[in-house]
Amino acid sequence: MSLIAVSILPLAVTGCQQTISKAAKSPSPQTIMVHIARQAQSCWFKKNDPAFAKYSMATELNSHSGRPRVLIVPRKNPGGLPKLVIQAERIVGVAGVSTFGPLLDSDAGSRIQDTVSKWAAGGKSC
Repeated sequence: MSLIAVSILPLAVTGCQQTISKAAKSPSPQTIMVHIARQAQSCWFKKNDPAFAKYSMATELNSHSGRPRVLIVPRKNPGGLPKLVIQAERIVGVAGVSTFGPLLDSDAGSRIQDTVSKWAAGGKSC
């Protein structure tokens, strides 16, 4: 999978931070989210990243709304409110990725945003 460079536009959303990443030649939102989900599982959960020790991952990749997403939820309450949402959607013909939720306000917030932006551009590094 080949993606072009990603630009980032931070937006404030009711106490949460949001980042939208757009690729010039864009694959489908689902393709992007499958890649991000695999990277998150590999880098954050299988490598026991301390920032994610209290969380587990849930995916909603076959979204009928056209917004596939990855949810980071409390490990002890997987049905509770997500602490991080990563979602992709097509905006004016270009797939964009946004992140939001209280986990972005933690010490790991900027690292999470930077990492998700790299993955949205096709990167594979943790």
